[in-house]
Amino acid sequence: MLSIYPTFTNFLKVQCPKCFRFQRYVTRKRFYRCTGIIQNENKWEVTLDQRRLKTPNGRVLLVNSEPLARAIAAEWDAQTDTIAQPTMHLTALCNTALDNPGKLTVHDIANYLLDYFPTDTLLFHSEEEELRALQEKKWIPVLEWFQKRFGVKLEISKGLEPPPVTTETRAVLARHFLSYDFTALNAICFGVEALKSPLLMLACIERHLEPKEAVLLARLEEEFQLIRWGRVPWAHELNQAELSSRVAAALLVVQCSTEKHSTTVKTPAREQAMN
Repeated sequence: MLSIYPTFTNFLKVQCPKCFRFQRYVTRKRFYRCTGIIQNENKWEVTLDQRRLKTPNGRVLLVNSEPLARAIAAEWDAQTDTIAQPTMHLTALCNTALDNPGKLTVHDIANYLLDYFPTDTLLFHSEEEELRALQEKKWIPVLEWFQKRFGVKLEISKGLEPPPVTTETRAVLARHFLSYDFTALNAICFGVEALKSPLLMLACIERHLEPKEAVLLARLEEEFQLIRWGRVPWAHELNQAELSSRVAAALLVVQCSTEKHSTTVKTPAREQAMN
């Protein structure tokens, strides 16, 4: 079982109802009492009152992993009297992967991520001395890890212009991105856009960083300014919780797409003896 799975489901049940009540989303009334999952050959489905959950295009929502199916069921179970679908990131990611409304391919997403890379947050350091010192302290270790892990060299921007990314670096990253299937790449893209950083998203996938750590690093300049100027009592924590939930959801989908997990129900010894 993925270590991130209980963390994510606990976040859904405890944090989301408290945090997201402040946001004004379009909602609809909850129309089901209980959620569940069923196995369909080598895939898993989510049920609402024994009815199959479907995508917006009418496809049965099928996933390859039992932990992912359970997490989606927990996401629906965490809804209160109303259903706030914009907060249901796992469901949205799986719907998008199955329906593919943009008619994208893995090469389209990989190219998008490669083009996004030169604008990575961690490659732009502030000209303000105090903030720059903080960025170097927090970001440079991640940059050094990334270069060592992927065997590439990165440059830091010296102004507003994106730093150059060599052809060799693009080739290495392209091979890595194309090693994932469509579902995982779609989730990676979702996480990258939340963090504004392919570097941080890959560090999370490689388990070098936890989602909360990645979010704090992505929001480093904002946190620096908040320490200086003060914060709104709940608004900034809400934003951090929202980003953390997005990254955690993306990670769970990626890990479940690249690792096969199955919970085997063990037959009690007494039943085995009877058989």
